This record gives sequence, structure tokens and C-alpha cells, in this order.
Amino acid sequence: MKTRGVVSANREIGILPIKSCCPRVLDRQDAYPTFHGRISRLLLLTLSLCCHTLQAEVDDDLPGGGQATPVESITLPAGFHAQLLRSAGRGEGSWISMTFDDRGRVILGRDKRGVVRLSLSADRSGVERFEVLENTLQHCRGVLYAHNSLYVCATNSKGFYRLRDTNGDDRFDDVQQLKFMDYQSRYGHGTNQLVLGPDNMLYIVNGNDVAFPEGVAADSPYRNPQDDHLLPEPRDAVEEVRVGHILRTDPEGKHWEVIAGGFRNQVDVAFNDDGEMFTYDADMEWDVGLPWYRPTRLNHVVSGGEYGWRWGTGKWPVYFADSLPSTLDTGLGSPTGLEFGTRSHFPLPYRESLFMGDWQNGRILYVEMSPHGASYDCDYKVFLEGGALNVCDLTFGPDGAMYFITGGRGSQSGLYRVTYDGPEVAATALNEEEVGQAQEAKAARQLRHRLEEFHRRRDANAIEVAWPHLNSDDRWLRFAARLAVERQDPVLWRDRALSETRPTAMIAALLALARLGRAEDQTELLAALDRLPLQQLEREQLLDALRVWELSFIRQGAPSPTDRARVLARLDQLYPHPSSYANRELCRLLIYLQAPDVIPRTVDLIRHAISQEDAIFYSQLLARVPEGWTTETRETFFAALLAARDYQGGKLLADALLHIREDAVSTLTDAEKESLKPRLEQLAAAKEVIQEINPAPFVKQWSWEELEAELPQALHNRSWQQGRAALAKASCVKCHRLGEQGAFTGPDLTHVGRRFDERALLESILLPSKVIDEKYRLNSYLLENGTVVTGTPVGVGAKSITLQIDPLRTETVEVLREQIEQTLPANLSPMPSGLANVLTAEEILDLIAYLKSGGDPQAAVYQ
Repeated sequence: MKTRGVVSANREIGILPIKSCCPRVLDRQDAYPTFHGRISRLLLLTLSLCCHTLQAEVDDDLPGGGQATPVESITLPAGFHAQLLRSAGRGEGSWISMTFDDRGRVILGRDKRGVVRLSLSADRSGVERFEVLENTLQHCRGVLYAHNSLYVCATNSKGFYRLRDTNGDDRFDDVQQLKFMDYQSRYGHGTNQLVLGPDNMLYIVNGNDVAFPEGVAADSPYRNPQDDHLLPEPRDAVEEVRVGHILRTDPEGKHWEVIAGGFRNQVDVAFNDDGEMFTYDADMEWDVGLPWYRPTRLNHVVSGGEYGWRWGTGKWPVYFADSLPSTLDTGLGSPTGLEFGTRSHFPLPYRESLFMGDWQNGRILYVEMSPHGASYDCDYKVFLEGGALNVCDLTFGPDGAMYFITGGRGSQSGLYRVTYDGPEVAATALNEEEVGQAQEAKAARQLRHRLEEFHRRRDANAIEVAWPHLNSDDRWLRFAARLAVERQDPVLWRDRALSETRPTAMIAALLALARLGRAEDQTELLAALDRLPLQQLEREQLLDALRVWELSFIRQGAPSPTDRARVLARLDQLYPHPSSYANRELCRLLIYLQAPDVIPRTVDLIRHAISQEDAIFYSQLLARVPEGWTTETRETFFAALLAARDYQGGKLLADALLHIREDAVSTLTDAEKESLKPRLEQLAAAKEVIQEINPAPFVKQWSWEELEAELPQALHNRSWQQGRAALAKASCVKCHRLGEQGAFTGPDLTHVGRRFDERALLESILLPSKVIDEKYRLNSYLLENGTVVTGTPVGVGAKSITLQIDPLRTETVEVLREQIEQTLPANLSPMPSGLANVLTAEEILDLIAYLKSGGDPQAAVYQ
């Protein structure tokens, strides 16, 4: 263990009374009511010199000195009130993490370096004292006061530190590095927050730029992550698989283990009253519009949990059986602090909710959870938001109020307090059915915890305890049971896995066997898979089975010619499949197995794809296939690539399409290059700017009155195919997801038909701004010159914010923070009006039926 020496208190600690560190206080004689507005020039001069001297203790190279976002720009629910307790003064830094100590003082980690402490006034209405506690630790992403110590995660100092007051003078004179963190910066995803768990242990959050630290327990619940891609993109190759992960250690930092992993840059974790852990993981916004884009997500973190983030294009889809799904997707955002409202004086349902900071969108969300099986179902709403309110961290103080800070990336910081003075809200009694569901969910979580006991150790009882739950319909229980089996000696369960007959249990057991990577098991494993009735499997069972085949080939090696032929004969007949997700995995497997006619079938899927994500997915795989092409399939493929230049998305979309083109061209013969020369020249030429949002021809500017009268016809004898086509034609899938199709930037429409009737669906299509979901409401920014800019923040810096003003064209504009006079919620939906004007009346009715049915071709409306 590396240890830093004792810190000199005289050098490291500066103390600033609040009035002497605020330059504005000398500009107002009424700032000191004790003197009744009469302050001598001599006293003013003395105060000014004192202020200058004390501020010299704070670093002038650190940001601060401006005004944090005023509370007038913050929108809150009725009964809640926000106070700005302090704007960071000159040299006080940008604040990015926070905790309360045992005396109710706020301790803040700074963006550039150092840790500071703020003493609040007795009535919690302001800050009386500002102190620099430590000024060398760099980029303090996490601070926690616990066990009579201050723990600090200092990303750029590459370590986890413990600060202690050893002589009782209220100064942290001893600083020790408890663990070195190998942070290799790519995008700043280093050692983030740390929290005290319900077991009084410390939980440390590392982003994907940090390797597992040396000395973690070999029997950690989460171990040895692999990319595990059957057809990896060569450009994604890395020397070491690094994933975001969560560590657990004791107060002395002696024993370390990895609890879960497969995250990108989860910043914080929080525990609910059940002792369950949650984290809020970041998306890669540059991937928007690409099939591997993963929206910002809330994850229920469990023992050994694998959450599927991998580098580049290698991010796992949500359905991979050896991973766990997100608990809640929240679209674009920048996750920061997390905290349950358990310790708050807020009313229900806020007191039982999880609060989540979103730095990019300037808001705090709250999540209501409902126990479901061994995990939870979640819904979220906006708690508070404001213009350029870059929330970095939040917590609840000893007074039951919420405290949050803004800052990060050198931006102006502020400390805020949120209180509630409205009426108390009585708890709603559960009915008999709800009580039963809650009891069942509690029993399922307890069972999951029982299974998780076998994730760290081998136990003779593990197989018998876990095996029945390999057949569970609950994915969380099945995952816990499979991992419990996988951690035992395979001699004890290999034969049982190969002889299992129940499809769900067989697939889970064979998944565990494939993950062991023993080549000697492959032939028998593939023979066992032959017993699966593929045509009768549910979609989830089929996806899980396809993953077993993939993992067998990835970890156990290439199959023998006999095994290959047998697997190919079974899978070939399934392609194409009604499920888009199944098609993706069948495409991978059939290309790997060199199916003779996989190219024409996949080209046809590209040609008929309603979402750009599907078309890009298949194109990326086909581009590296050198043989099996015809003149017609080559021409169709490159024509689709030309059309793909009109796709909209993040910064990496153009690179992805370029890589597909490069790979495809590299497989062409000289004769094919000559034949395709005109098309290749078009692809190489600079793309003209496309002005039209929707290339479909205009049909009619529809009015509500015209279509309302036709709504009864949307209830029967509709066309599923035409409804599906209308979803793409009206640009719905550019922002929305429905089932397995579309994007994640707008509300998910998969279950919208269960919540709204035909009239409400038509209204949302024709009049998108009539009713706006607060989660997707835009902000309007009034600038000094009188200009009003309306949009969604997609980038926040120290001096400016970047607003997306057109989601379909992904058009952005930069606004200087100093020019913003006022920020207000906009009465304008991000969804443009007039999108239905490219549809006929029949197509609109088919679209409504498609939304109402959730895209189910077997729905009664199509019979």
C-alpha cells in the first residue's frame, strides 16, 4: 500500500469567513447591518486588504467568482422551494462532489484539485465559513465522510485516499492512499463517487478508463470480463478489456472485491431501504443513430452483474443472456449524483423515490420503483430543472433538505438547498392484490440473495439450491442461479447440463458450460442444443439459445466440419425471422458458419429496414464478407450505403458509415470495382446538404377535424405492413423506439397503446405541443440582445452551452452563458408538427392501429 506523508496544515489549509471571501460585499454599505450602513473608509480598506490576503490562500488559477444559476430559473413541483446558499467565489474552484461530515458541514471535492469545507449558518440559509482542507489531490470526483475519516476518490491522482484528523484540531493532518487506481485517460472516465453501504462497507465507483486494481479478491463476484463477440470489428481491438465496475472494501481498505461491471461511466451508486444498489450509467451520445447506441440508463446492481458495456461498436445488446438489462432508460443525458429520499423531509412519493442528477440537461429526476420479481419496474419524472443548471452531485442533509451542487469542467459552481413546506401526503394503502405482489417480490429478492451467496465460493449445496431456478421465468433469478452453478466445479454439473430437457433450464445450463471455454465440451454441448425445439421457442428463449451457440464458438473454438454442418442446417431455416433481434444474431451466426446464401437474404433485410439502426447493423457485418456476392447484391448494397448518407445521428455516425464503405470496397475484385465505379465515385464525393427533414412527398396538411371523424375506422381491418411502413415514412423511428425498432432519443412507444386511446394518439401526432411530457420539454433562453433560443442542452462548458434546436436534423447552436438573461420552460415540443402530412388518411389510421397494437401482427385489429 502506498502512503502519502503527513500534510502540512499551514500550507494546505486556508480559512475564509464568508463576508471576506465575497468581493460584492464591499460594494454595498448595507451588507453589515451592525454598523447601520455607516462604515468608515478605513474599515472598508482594512476589510478589503483582509479579503485580498485571505483569497490569496485560494488558488487564482481555479475557476469561480461568477454567479451560479439563480433560483428564479429553477422549476420545482408545488410546495418545494430552492435556495442558492453560495456561488463559488474567485479561486474557490468548480465543485463536483459533496458529503456532510458529522457536524453537519458540507465537504466538497473540486474539479481541478483539492477538497473544501463549508460551514452553514444556524438556519441553513447561507454559508458562514469556507475552508480549504486539502489542495493537492487532483479531480476529486468522490468524497465521503464515514468512520471518523474523509475518503476521497481523486481521479487524476490515480487513487483512493483516506484523510484523518489524528490530533483533534479539526484539520485532516494525515492523508493515506489506500489503493492505487490505474486510470488511463481516454474520456475522463476514472474513479468516481464512493458511498457507505448498509453493511458499513465502502463502495467505490470506477469508470471504464480504470483497470481492476491490484489485489482484488480472486473470488470476486465479477471477474475477467471478455468482449465475447463472434464477429468483432477489428477497429475495436484493445490490449485490455476495461469496463466500468463497482468495488467494495472495508474502512481500512484492506480487502477488495469487484461486485459488478460492464458499465461505461457510472458516476454514483445509491442503496434503497431493501439494501438494493442502483447506479446511473452514461450513454455515448456520439453513437446516437447507430445500432450499438445504449441510452443513459438506471441499472439495478446485483452480485456478479454484467451490464454489457464494451469499447467502440462492441457494446452488448440488452438481450444477451449473459448480461442483465437496464432497469430504466432515460435517453440522452449525463448522469451524476444519486440519492434515495429516505432521509428527506419530503412528502410521499418523493421520500420513497430515487433522485438522479443529469448534468447535461440541467435537471434532477426522481424515480418511483415498484418491486417486480427479483428486481424492480421504474418510472421517472422531472423533479427540478433550470437553464444551464449543470448538477454534479446531490445529497440530503441532517435537516432533511436536499442539497445539490452545480459545476464541472471548470464551470461556475453553486450550492443549493431544496425544502418542502406544503401539506403532508398520506400514504396510499395497498389493496390485497398489491400486498400479495409485494410479498412475492420480497421473496424473489431473498431467493436471489441466497443464490448470490454462491457467487464467491464453491459449496457442495450450490448445485441443488440453484439448479431449479435455471428454469425460472425471472431473468434476474435465472442469471443468479446460472452464475452460482458456473462458479462450482464443472465435474459436479457438466453431465446434468448436457442431459437437461427443460428448454429454459437447458439453455441456461449450457450457457454456463459454454462460458467455461473448454474445447472438449463443445461437441456434446452442440448435440444437446440439437434437442431444442427451435420453432416452438419463445423469442427470449431463442435469443438465449443463439447466444449459447455464439459463446461456444467464441470460447470453445471453431466447430468441427460435422458440427458446423449440423448447426448450419438448423439455423439456416430460421433466417429471416419475424424478430429483428433474432435476425441480428442469426446473421452473425450464419456469416460465421459461411451459409451459402446469407448475403442475398441480408441485403433484402437492409433494403426493407424501417430503421437506420437495422440497416447499419447488417451492413457492417456484410461489408467484411468477401465471397458469395452477385452483381445485383453488390449494387443493392452500395445503393443502400449511398442512401445512408442521409441518416441522422451523433458524431460517430459518419465514421461508422465510412468504415463500412472501406471494408466493403476492400473485398471487391478489380472487375467489381470497375462495374461499380459510378456508385463508388458517388460515395466518395462530398455529400450535398439535405434540407428536407422527410424525403417522402407531401400529401396534405391534415387538420384535427378531418381525421377525428375517421378514428372509428382505426379499430378494425387495418394493415400491419402499411402501419409499420408509416412509422418510418413519418420519421417516427428517427427518435422513438417501438419494440425492436427505432431510436432512443424520444419516448419509447412500445406500450403507448396501453396507456392512450386512438383519440389521444392522433392528438399527439397532429398536435405534439398540446400536451408535453415534462421529461422532454425544451427550454427557452432569453439572451441579452433580446433573442430567444429554444432547444435541449447537449453540451455544457465553463463559458457556453450547446443547444440542439432541431432533433431530426441534429442542428445545434452555441450560447454564451454570460449572455443568458433568463431561462424558462418552453411550450414547444421537440417533436415537429406536420410529420403526418406525408401520409394518406389510410396510412395515418394504420399508424394509429400499429401504435395501439404495440406492433403485434397478431393483434385483433389486423384480423
